[in-house]
Amino acid sequence: MKKIKVNKIKKIVDLIKNNNSFFITAHMNLEGDALGSELALYLLLKKLNKKAIIYNNDPTPEIYKFLPSHKSIKNDFKKGKFDIAFVLDCSDSSRAGKIENKLSAAAKVVNIDHHISNTHFGDINWVEAEMSSASEMIYYLVKNLKAMDKDIALCLYTGIFTDSGSFTYANTSFNTHKVIAELMRYDICPDLVYKKVHSLCVPGDIQFIGKCISKLKFCLQEKICWITISQWQEKNYDLTEIIFSIMRLLKNPEVFILFKKINKNKTRINFRSSSHVDVNKIAKFFGGGGHRRASGTTLDQSLKESEKKVIRFIQRRIDGKK
Repeated sequence: MKKIKVNKIKKIVDLIKNNNSFFITAHMNLEGDALGSELALYLLLKKLNKKAIIYNNDPTPEIYKFLPSHKSIKNDFKKGKFDIAFVLDCSDSSRAGKIENKLSAAAKVVNIDHHISNTHFGDINWVEAEMSSASEMIYYLVKNLKAMDKDIALCLYTGIFTDSGSFTYANTSFNTHKVIAELMRYDICPDLVYKKVHSLCVPGDIQFIGKCISKLKFCLQEKICWITISQWQEKNYDLTEIIFSIMRLLKNPEVFILFKKINKNKTRINFRSSSHVDVNKIAKFFGGGGHRRASGTTLDQSLKESEKKVIRFIQRRIDGKK
């Protein structure tokens, strides 16, 4: 793992110490890392007697309402001026949704992110593409300010746990496990976090997942594996990772893709990689982004057109080893 950018941490710590009012946001379609990192930062600021508020584009998913201080999150931005705006886990400012237009309410924007596709949109940009999560990054701020407690630890653990695929993704490093070991000192119960985040399905969900898996498609000697889903089920929790976890049981594929029909002319596409293929580059070509091993994009095209275009492109990349 590359050396952590200590100078960036020091600069952000100094900003926290020398300013008083902060607002925090994260990306649309909230998940564990976005919420874990912003709630941990919020609790840190409050512990330091700073004025802090979280504004998000979307409401908090039901499954994450076990996290401390989740009720403090607001969705309606109130007029006001802030010293600092923290934007967490966003590869570009547009990922904050309607909150992007409110960033001007702050004198400075601090961008903290771990996506390799980050556009460095902030006044201060702390981007660590080698880290598992934004939550792992926030850990170093908390540690530097000697402010760790049980509530902050639970938020950070949940964020790292979810964004590392329960510590199974390639972004899980030696340092990630060191951070988790430190957080475990605060009486974290891994089994309870797992149950809150993952033990959610009802029988109908399993039937839906079974139908999806029955539609597996392959090409290039099974190096590419994908599923097209014409009736995606929106839930308060995301079935995407459950489906990918089953697909990843296959030993041959190098790239896994889910094509989800949003409407007649819009398709959401999620990519995962099990080996050397950089799916961030694939997603970026189609206007999206993310990580080397996990990325996504949305195309303004039909399910069939999107499938044809994307699979053809990936075939060329793998054949050419680009």
